[in-house]
Amino acid sequence: MSKEKIEDLNELGAKLIKAELLGDEELAASLRERLDNARKSSQIEEPQFNQTSSKISKKNENYNREKFHKHKNRRHEDQEAKMFKRNYKYDEYDDLNYDDYATTSTKKMKNDFKFEKKIENKIEKEEKRTAENCPYCFENTQKHLVISIGKHCYLSLPSTESIVEGSCMIVPMSHCYSSVTCDEDVWQEIEMYKKVLIEMFDKRRCECVFYEMYTSENKYGHMIIECVPLGMNVSNLAPIYFKKAIIESESEWSTNKKLIELKDKTIRNTLPKNVAYFTVSFGNDTGFAHIIEKNEAYPSHFAKEVIGGIVDLDPLSWMRPRKESFSEQSKKVIEFSKWWKPYEFNKC
Repeated sequence: MSKEKIEDLNELGAKLIKAELLGDEELAASLRERLDNARKSSQIEEPQFNQTSSKISKKNENYNREKFHKHKNRRHEDQEAKMFKRNYKYDEYDDLNYDDYATTSTKKMKNDFKFEKKIENKIEKEEKRTAENCPYCFENTQKHLVISIGKHCYLSLPSTESIVEGSCMIVPMSHCYSSVTCDEDVWQEIEMYKKVLIEMFDKRRCECVFYEMYTSENKYGHMIIECVPLGMNVSNLAPIYFKKAIIESESEWSTNKKLIELKDKTIRNTLPKNVAYFTVSFGNDTGFAHIIEKNEAYPSHFAKEVIGGIVDLDPLSWMRPRKESFSEQSKKVIEFSKWWKPYEFNKC
């Protein structure tokens, strides 16, 4: 038999082996038939040469089978390696093997616990540092600006020039972050101060606008409820201006609802804890709340900018409020104290 015919038989044999390994029965049957026909037509007469051809064919078959298994095993190992890297990203898992998975799981739990403890300690240190340097905690505040002192809160005037005459602040005496997270007795006293301020300014033909902002940038800062009295001639514009400003503050693709109307409910039972927010209310009427998604949309002067638009103020008065002298501060404290005295509910 010629060399070319032997190569044809070997090629058919190799294709047959590959088809059988791949499980392609139809192709295998076709190749088997072709191989049988090729062998019959070759009419091999030399038994020794036939034996050699059989050995060559078998050798090629073994080689192709071995090559296919190597490729299959290598692909399987690559998939395992990729999965291993995806599931175990950290250095402590570099020497992991499947036999000691239980041991490694325990190790992972311990490392997770250490990591959580480290984060807790970091937060605790940051909270302590913020509280120690807080200018609004009662022991650190400017006492000459304080109008009224309660059990849990105090009423104070701003140290800078007031955006509107009569502007004041309700501040918890001890360090707390927001209306949502403060203690119930603190919240009850804040509500009492609001009620009295509304009554006091109502006699002066003004309506109170109360607002608070809690942001992730200042999440350990001191909670402040600011009160701005607006004359009756413009106070009806406040809900309209604030509603428009809140709706336009975030993009149209924001995740949370843009405007939350506080109808017969408070901010405490409306929002979850530790969520950045802005809230505003108008006298005894309901107000609005908004979950802040982008801090840059809510700068510290956000509410003052809206109020400045209502009463037509110079932008510098709310962007860079002027620091008042001690005599100027004392003068406005004396004037406000005269207004407040008939309504003081914290009797000594």
